[in-house]
Amino acid sequence: MNNNATAEEFSIIRECVNGRVEKYALLVEKYKVMAFTVAYRMLGDTDTANDMAQESFVSAYVGLRDFKYNAKFSSWLYSIVLNKCRDHLRDRKEAVPVDDLAEYLPAKGPDPEQAASSQQTRDAVQKALDLLPEPYREVIILKHLEELGYEEIAEILGEKVIALKVRAHRGREMLKEHLENMGVVQ
Repeated sequence: MNNNATAEEFSIIRECVNGRVEKYALLVEKYKVMAFTVAYRMLGDTDTANDMAQESFVSAYVGLRDFKYNAKFSSWLYSIVLNKCRDHLRDRKEAVPVDDLAEYLPAKGPDPEQAASSQQTRDAVQKALDLLPEPYREVIILKHLEELGYEEIAEILGEKVIALKVRAHRGREMLKEHLENMGVVQ
């Protein structure tokens, strides 16, 4: 955690707190894709994910004075994004539609048929993610899509590593079952 990137981020945060608000744009630029991706995976809707990512950056900025320098900014931001998504889901109990994510993901190849098949798979995975209970979805997103380690996930969610490993295992099993029911995997 004492690497150069973290020290640089801590410096930017201190500058923001001391009135150099324009420096915050550096953190937004660095983490905007991550914030959107997590929000999209939690909510399954492009517009809502953009809104939640923006709200998360506003909340993070407002809370910079309370930032604890014993954690990575990215971990802190992950928890803010997840909390915004939880609040949104709690406020809106209806099903979330799956929008086209192709513009945010690199194309899988030049073949249009292959690209269409790949898009169908991404859509099916998003639908299956949408079916997971929120605690399982969070762990699956952070571990397997964001590729975070269990220690960082524990820090973000405020839970024990062993509980997260069990939840990830169960989440993978539920995800597999949903994908099997959709005919995506056998």
